Amino acid sequence: MKRIVVSFYLILLFASCFESGVEKENKEEYKQTLFLTTLYLVRQSGNCIKTDSTLANNNQFCSRRPLGVCSVNQLVLTQNELNVMLNEMRTIQNRTTDCQESILQSGILVLKVTTANETEILKSRFSFRVVDSCEFEGFQVSSGKRLANFSEIQWLESVRGKIAKAAKTIANNGFLPQVNRDRANSCLNLEFKDWEKDLAQGNLENKILVEINPP
Repeated sequence: MKRIVVSFYLILLFASCFESGVEKENKEEYKQTLFLTTLYLVRQSGNCIKTDSTLANNNQFCSRRPLGVCSVNQLVLTQNELNVMLNEMRTIQNRTTDCQESILQSGILVLKVTTANETEILKSRFSFRVVDSCEFEGFQVSSGKRLANFSEIQWLESVRGKIAKAAKTIANNGFLPQVNRDRANSCLNLEFKDWEKDLAQGNLENKILVEINPP
């Protein structure tokens, strides 16, 4: 009987230790999740002012880019980023052949990796500052216009954004042959969602702005 009691006690002790370990592990996981969530929210906060030292006047530009990307890196294109863009471009090209002309007009094919020397030049030319909001710093948009939010900026600067804007430009150009405009419209209708077409059009009409100067 004593042996059974001791064995039972040892089992309970082991279970208690195991439970404490689980609770401790859960607490550590919670702290880690809370830390990562807080870090993400901090990186997604604020707006970004870019200053161009080569301009004497109106040399500041404010956008909804948050703290996490408010640096010279927003102007730098790496080899990995270029590879991803070219792969996405080829996917669209193969899926929607009517987008071929829009792809050529988008400028994607002439993109190149930013060299180390070019990066240093950009660093000496531009400085970046995180602020609570563009409006608090005196930046205002005209009536009927607005600043693009960060998600919209990401899309406008993406492969899809560049191709959609090129297609819209071709489709809206009354001086081009109708066949070119029809292909551009076909590209837009087959490849892009309504919100993408609206965003591209709004940006081309300067109603949805990536960045603004102070008044």
